[in-house]
Amino acid sequence: MNTTPSPPSAPLATTWPLIAIPWLLALPCVVLTRFRAQWAPYQSLHQWLAARGVPDAVRNCDNLIIYTLIGFLGAFIVHRLLARGKQSDAPAALLGLRRGRAGWLAVCLIALAPMVLGGLIISFRAGLWSSDLAEFWPRVFKGVIRAPIMEELFFRGLLVGVVAAAAIGWTGWRFWLNASLAAAIFASIHIDWSMDGVARGWPNLIVTFVGGMWYAWLLSRWRSLWVPMILHAGMNLGWMLAAAEGGAGGGRLIENLLRVATITIATWLTVRTPRQN
Repeated sequence: MNTTPSPPSAPLATTWPLIAIPWLLALPCVVLTRFRAQWAPYQSLHQWLAARGVPDAVRNCDNLIIYTLIGFLGAFIVHRLLARGKQSDAPAALLGLRRGRAGWLAVCLIALAPMVLGGLIISFRAGLWSSDLAEFWPRVFKGVIRAPIMEELFFRGLLVGVVAAAAIGWTGWRFWLNASLAAAIFASIHIDWSMDGVARGWPNLIVTFVGGMWYAWLLSRWRSLWVPMILHAGMNLGWMLAAAEGGAGGGRLIENLLRVATITIATWLTVRTPRQN
């Protein structure tokens, strides 16, 4: 069994820079990506690229690029600070991009079976595959590839994994306080930032916050970002195949039952696997 030692207990005064750096990089990044579409230079760039035939799916990868760069930058800075006084994991390892505990891939595939297979059955029964696939694949790229990679790398890898591995450890109130703040920011990007947006999007806000906490728990148990990333991608795929509406807080009874089944299986299998030291 792979082991990853938690950092030794240390006064908060010696660890606060390792906590602050990821957050000081992350918060401006979230604001930047939220309001970038309102900036004239950004609009002009997209218009210039569109006029030269660059597809929307490619032009809209800027979020993925920004979140990935900030995630690795934060991990690199923390790695360098740790390396001054002791041996430090590489930036990718701090982000959780390692194998972690054995059996994680099997757990992901087994847990995703209800949602993905159920989504396929729903889509075939409803004749959804008769629609234009040219419209379907860009949605798959956005929801199944782009969103899980950038969101898990940023909100779980940088804000939870790096902070836990470098400063506060993987258990206790400090870990869960930090994870809850990361989940709250994660949830906020799924609604409009206005009173009307909160009023209309509160189901999405609640579901994505709970989902963010669950993904953080999975990361803490498996010590691998691949687990929440693959589950995030697979659940988005099942939701999309079933043509569920209303975002994460919507969907019909059948789609939500399939989602509950996937979450239950993943949680049960994770609990049954011995915790990593």
